[in-house]
Amino acid sequence: MLSDVMEHFGLTKSLRQVDYFETEHHRQLLRELKAAIHEGGIVALTGGVGSGNTVLLWRIQEQLRHEGQIEGSESLLVDVPRVTLSTLKLALYYDLATEKDGDLTGKPEKSERALLKVMQRGQKPIALFIDDGHDLHGQTLRSLKQFIEKTRHRGSRLTVVLAGHPRLKHELRRPAREEIGARTTVLELERVFPARFGERQAISEGYLNSCSAM
Repeated sequence: MLSDVMEHFGLTKSLRQVDYFETEHHRQLLRELKAAIHEGGIVALTGGVGSGNTVLLWRIQEQLRHEGQIEGSESLLVDVPRVTLSTLKLALYYDLATEKDGDLTGKPEKSERALLKVMQRGQKPIALFIDDGHDLHGQTLRSLKQFIEKTRHRGSRLTVVLAGHPRLKHELRRPAREEIGARTTVLELERVFPARFGERQAISEGYLNSCSAM
């Protein structure tokens, strides 16, 4: 059926493969994201499945690399619930350090100082991007907040950008997360893409059932 639709409209590739489509809402969110990153702290970008928050996260990272005014970093660990502050510190170090800096030592105090040194050296705001932020452990969130405050005290400006489902926003609003949520800038992405197959199927089945009842 999809091939028939594509042929009818003269499409050569599916909508899932087309280039990034940016609406005014996306452009506004990108502007707000960049402003929030310059301020430092925690930013949560939330949106339902299919809303495009992961794509927008990639887009903002691409823009920041092109503009060169903000240093970007991200953890490559896929298992987000297992991500700890130590994991994120390693990501920061290896994204910001040069070959001359060498590997990060396993000694806690020495490694902390080495990381702060490479963060200060660039004299630019730093953005640490974490996709699927709704799966991040609560203790890791608390540790991130403390680390952001420590880096600010040492003269660096760090922003942690969390992208995730609306559950992330609800989690930050819980009384147990009040200390973090009150200091988090929450940006919401509206859903602009068509319903996925499961939703289209449910709609079609409902329509067919209503026709059968007539």
